[in-house]
Amino acid sequence: MKDNQEHLYFLNSLYRDCILPQILGTDDQDILYWAGKHVSRQYDLSDIDELPEFFDMAEFGTLKILKQKKHSALFELSGQTVSDRLDSGSEEFSLESGIIAECIERQTQTPTEASATINPKNHTVQITAQSD
Repeated sequence: MKDNQEHLYFLNSLYRDCILPQILGTDDQDILYWAGKHVSRQYDLSDIDELPEFFDMAEFGTLKILKQKKHSALFELSGQTVSDRLDSGSEEFSLESGIIAECIERQTQTPTEASATINPKNHTVQITAQSD
């Protein structure tokens, strides 16, 4: 099983951190964010409680909901995948942010934006979602 996980990580990293930035150029963050919103709609993610399992299946890392308020939510993305991506110099988590933003927007029926902040000290990414 470990070989399969390493293979999936390699493919994910190859596409996300090597090929897509070359194809998308300077617009990669915006395009990946909107692609994340599309992924959330495609997989009918409309409840934030579904997100941790989806992130695990997609090999994005371990997603935890740290705080949830009426108009905001704070998530932490961690795990070996995140650590490896950060160690390789990847600081692009717009796809994940878009997935979260669209899921919350669908759940609350309120326009929502999300952004990622990297915590290099503990190899985690915090994603903050804010609704209008």
